Amino acid sequence: MPPETYAYRLCSDVRYQPIGDEGVVIRQGAGEVLVLNEVGIRVLALLDQGLTLPGILDRLAGEFDADLGGLAADLDAFLEELSAAGLIEETDRP
Repeated sequence: MPPETYAYRLCSDVRYQPIGDEGVVIRQGAGEVLVLNEVGIRVLALLDQGLTLPGILDRLAGEFDADLGGLAADLDAFLEELSAAGLIEETDRP
């Protein structure tokens, strides 16, 4: 699947709540609680809305006044971390 159509979704046992400038993520099946910064919790919210990678990049670049090149690399790395932690999974929807 080409990168412009990659889509991810939260795993079914994942819940999150923004709190101030960060957020709490609960992985119910594993009994884990994580704390993410403002950008991390925003990425989860955008994934939860069903945005693909280009949509997430556009939103983040506008909201945080970030360079797309560096942001794309950071987002890829962060998505790999979320996937390895069992918080997100790839989906076949565009």
